[in-house]
Amino acid sequence: MTKVSLRAAACLILLSLFAFGQSADKKETPPSPNARMDKLFDFWNRLDQPGFAVVVVKEGQVVYQNVFGLACQEHGVAIAPKTVFNIATAAEPFVGMAVALLENEGKLSLDDDVRKYIPEIPDFGTPIKLRHLLYQTSGLRDWLSVLQLSGRDKEEVTFEKVLNIIKAQKQLAFPPGDRFQDSNTNYDLLAETIKRATGRPFSDWAWENIFKPLKMTRTQFRDNFRSIFDDQAFTYNFTRREYLKGIDNLSLAGSHSLFASIADLAKWLLNLETGQVGGKDVFAKMFTAGLLSNGQSSGFGYGWNVEDGPGRRKVSRIGNWAGSGAALVYFPDQKFGFAVLANWDYTLVEGFLQDIADIYLPAPVEPVKKSLPAAAKKTVKVSPEILDSYAGDYRMGPGQVYTISRKGDQLILSVPGMSFPLVTLSKTEFLLAFADARIAFQKDKEGKVQQFVWKQGGGEQTAPKIVMVKPTPQELEEFAGSYFNAQLDLRYAVELRGDTLIVNAPGQNEIRLAPDEKDHFATSSRVFPMVIFQRDGQNRVTGFIIDSDPVRDLVFKKN
Repeated sequence: MTKVSLRAAACLILLSLFAFGQSADKKETPPSPNARMDKLFDFWNRLDQPGFAVVVVKEGQVVYQNVFGLACQEHGVAIAPKTVFNIATAAEPFVGMAVALLENEGKLSLDDDVRKYIPEIPDFGTPIKLRHLLYQTSGLRDWLSVLQLSGRDKEEVTFEKVLNIIKAQKQLAFPPGDRFQDSNTNYDLLAETIKRATGRPFSDWAWENIFKPLKMTRTQFRDNFRSIFDDQAFTYNFTRREYLKGIDNLSLAGSHSLFASIADLAKWLLNLETGQVGGKDVFAKMFTAGLLSNGQSSGFGYGWNVEDGPGRRKVSRIGNWAGSGAALVYFPDQKFGFAVLANWDYTLVEGFLQDIADIYLPAPVEPVKKSLPAAAKKTVKVSPEILDSYAGDYRMGPGQVYTISRKGDQLILSVPGMSFPLVTLSKTEFLLAFADARIAFQKDKEGKVQQFVWKQGGGEQTAPKIVMVKPTPQELEEFAGSYFNAQLDLRYAVELRGDTLIVNAPGQNEIRLAPDEKDHFATSSRVFPMVIFQRDGQNRVTGFIIDSDPVRDLVFKKN
């Protein structure tokens, strides 16, 4: 199921309309793709702030490479093509390649139980196979989410600490293979598996079998967070007042801790086409998504997010860590790919990806849709009573509420700060024209509007209708108290101050809870996007869960 970001869609459409308006004024010779790339990064082409490094390859050639900004803000050292960046979880395709190579050599099998190599992992009653780690379907909890919950995410992270988190997990979040859930734990276990299967540290094995043959001399996995690299881009967190040094505390290689230059990543991208190291069959395997237990696609291959879009296939991996950002993107059928690296978090690398693809690739040819424009042009009359039944709030995700309202004979969709008219296609279906998204309302057995289904780009997402509440301070009192989770040995205090609930979490700033629907509270915290309180048969508050995939199975019991 594809999740859709309305704000992202709005920004893309507005940018495209702006570009169209500019070009429609007068006919000029269009700028070259490289000139358009320079313009895309023009704002960051300065030597008073951190920046970016970019490379684009197409049909066996490097067609664009450039760097912008400072590698070291303190000493004014500019980024160069050989500057080494932390590429965060964009390291995972390299782990995936290592697995594919060893699989071809017969040194491991995707059907191997991970406990064959790492017997310290508990027996959860059902085998966790290497394929479950590879395709992110293991049900193992993400170590980063656990450390963030406990306020220990700034401490040094080693494989032993990750293993202890796994040992504390009493049961899997879901049966292995049942669904996709991104977890750093999976790829750190794969790196450890490679270490034990080959008898060599994973960082050494990767150097000898991947980086050295490709002459990627500026690329290396790091096993100790105190290790340094020549010409390294230091990372920064940007606030409105100052730059803060990024805290990179990882002493384990696998899901993270790969350092590479943009010049080296050009060699890696070119090898995806040629198969000089590994062979083309290895990459064909890497670009194929694994299957879930029900036969559906997991959407994830050997370290890659895999998308089969209209007219083109795409694999990609994006990472952000300690102020660094990295994106690897490759279109196998077009023999086209690019990498974007950043050493600060002011602007995320994700914001450039669609623009870069649009500059170098023609728009894919899609099947002609005659029904959509025709339906959009027709005037469909729906009674105000039916339209009013659709009015209300709908949850698209934790902290994401879309509001539907009626204005005259038209429905309006609103998100914070923006409102958009909907085109009526039928009594139940409406069109958000600029985003080419359809909204289909659905009713329950009693005939009440229960939810809408958002359809866009071949994907669907269900948004249930909710009723927002505004509890009084007296009603909030029942939520106050102490909450404990035995698996994490972690306690939270929920305190009522005036008319606001406050969560006091270890090692973290206070978290304010904003009332949402009944027993639901939203926050601005990445760790606590939504808190859902639980009740017993007598309607007493007994605990809460955190509405976030990696930790949703953890119950904090009130005592």
